[in-house]
Amino acid sequence: MKTLEKCVKILTLFGELNPSLSVADIASRLSLPKSTAYRYISALKVHGLIEEDTKEGDYRLGAKILELARGISGRPLQQIALPLMERLSDKTGETVILSSLRKQEGICLEKVEGHHALRVSHERGATFPLHAGASGKVLLAYLDPKEQDEIIKRVGLTKFSKTTITNPHLLKDELESIKEQGFAKSDGEVIQGTYGIGAPIFSPSRNAIAALSISAPSYRLKGKKRKRTIQLVVAAAKEITDSLEARGVQ
Repeated sequence: MKTLEKCVKILTLFGELNPSLSVADIASRLSLPKSTAYRYISALKVHGLIEEDTKEGDYRLGAKILELARGISGRPLQQIALPLMERLSDKTGETVILSSLRKQEGICLEKVEGHHALRVSHERGATFPLHAGASGKVLLAYLDPKEQDEIIKRVGLTKFSKTTITNPHLLKDELESIKEQGFAKSDGEVIQGTYGIGAPIFSPSRNAIAALSISAPSYRLKGKKRKRTIQLVVAAAKEITDSLEARGVQ
């Protein structure tokens, strides 16, 4: 059981902010001898859960993990959302992302690529912080205030760029504004030069269970197009919410 737990902990080290890690990184983060960490990594490699990265000595999540992540597309939420995501992508030309909570972070459930050569998006199964970026802030905004405080305290407010909100009080104000407006905006909070727009998706019991968002280079989301994109994202999220309610999907 201890071996299984260590292997799971190794897998959870990888994410949007740590797409690749060395044996030394993994050993340090889990307080393991390098030889032990390497043994666990070797076992994960055998099953395709970890693979060698293009950078010599580093490892990344393997193809089997991505295959498992794609398996979630068969769930009711994704089945309902996907055609509406495709329509939203056609209307805007941008990449559309469906995400939800996983413990104290966000996870990309599904995405539809835009038609532009230069795109901004998460991979399916990729995780991301909740305090920065449109998707994360939407997911965080609709949690109970006590849950918000716990996440902020436990995870912290890492600064990714000059626009990342790192003050807890300012973040709480931002989350309140998101609930009042019904959508979130992110102006380069995770990656400079990008702009994100996200809106909540609700279950029939009115719990925010997911976020629908668009991310793109900032220069493509300005002025009238930005306003129009906000309207389209909010409308698409509401349509998914209505479809979930009509089918009784919690």
